[in-house]
Amino acid sequence: MKKSEVEKMFAEDTKRKKSILTYLGMIILFVGFSCLFFYTYNALNQTKYVNYTENSDVDYKVYLKDNTFYENEFIEKDEQYISDLIDYITATFHYKLTLEKPATTYRYTYRVEANVVVKDKTTFKNLYNYDDVLITKVDKVTDETTTEITEQVNINYNKYNDLIKDFIRTYDIDNVTSTLTVNLYVDILNNCNDKSAATGNESVTSLVIPLTNKTMGMDITNSIIDNEGNSILCSEPSKANILFLLSSIVSLFIAGILVVRTVIFMETTKTAKSIYERELKKILGNYGAYIQRVNGTFDLSGYKSLRIDSFTDMLEIRDTINQPILMIENAKKTGVYFIIPSTNKILYTYGIKVVDIQRDLEKKEKEEENHL
Repeated sequence: MKKSEVEKMFAEDTKRKKSILTYLGMIILFVGFSCLFFYTYNALNQTKYVNYTENSDVDYKVYLKDNTFYENEFIEKDEQYISDLIDYITATFHYKLTLEKPATTYRYTYRVEANVVVKDKTTFKNLYNYDDVLITKVDKVTDETTTEITEQVNINYNKYNDLIKDFIRTYDIDNVTSTLTVNLYVDILNNCNDKSAATGNESVTSLVIPLTNKTMGMDITNSIIDNEGNSILCSEPSKANILFLLSSIVSLFIAGILVVRTVIFMETTKTAKSIYERELKKILGNYGAYIQRVNGTFDLSGYKSLRIDSFTDMLEIRDTINQPILMIENAKKTGVYFIIPSTNKILYTYGIKVVDIQRDLEKKEKEEENHL
């Protein structure tokens, strides 16, 4: 084969390799896009929650009417009180919510209401129920990790006490209990909807005040004492996320098309050099442990050369005569010989040459043209 023909063949093989690398780069790029879009879809498709804890308390003072026995104008909490001396009561509600980690935003509402109930002592069923709004509903949005609510209300004790006394006197009933309960209702709402974050029930902090008794003490009840493990829904999957999933599928589909086109391109543009490299790589990959590479040349003088048709036959000969398979490749890497020198001076050879492959390709091409 002429030098110009060899150079042309090598140039075509180099061009082919560059095209294959371009295809592979595009495949990797679109597979990367597909993975990125799917990762984004998967991340945005998660329902995310943030846990929180909450606690609350009530501080109150009982203010007195003018009298000759008490010097102070009020009595602190947790005491026993004479009902006839009570002027009014101030109650300060404290509520605190703490998130385990920052959220985006969340909503909360709260209100303060008074509830008067008269119950039968025997059946514990309600005889009378009266509600009074002390602080109307407050609706807020925040992104703070800690939320605190402090609200003070003045409770007109005599208003509710006189109301129940009049009710009992009017209907001449006895064997009843009556209480005034002042409640702070707090509802933590999810960011994505208006549903309560945890169970759908509001957190309630209550100050319970007996009515119609000559003396009385007050109790504090709390529905959120030691309440942990609640969570706020910070985000939920958006319908727009489907665009990322579709983009991932389309990118993967394009990558698949490129894979098919690459395979077709490799098959339709095979060169003698590429076939040579593939065959050599296949032999070395499968049987490299049985082959010893020889640098330079091998002295053939005194040997009778016997050409073998396949490399598998060379393996059988190696096993039979127990001699190594030697590999010799020329400097231009256009031809390689595998030889087995025997002790009786017979040299078994199997060769792969680019020129032979090129000749076979041209012959096959002519046969196909004649067939058409």
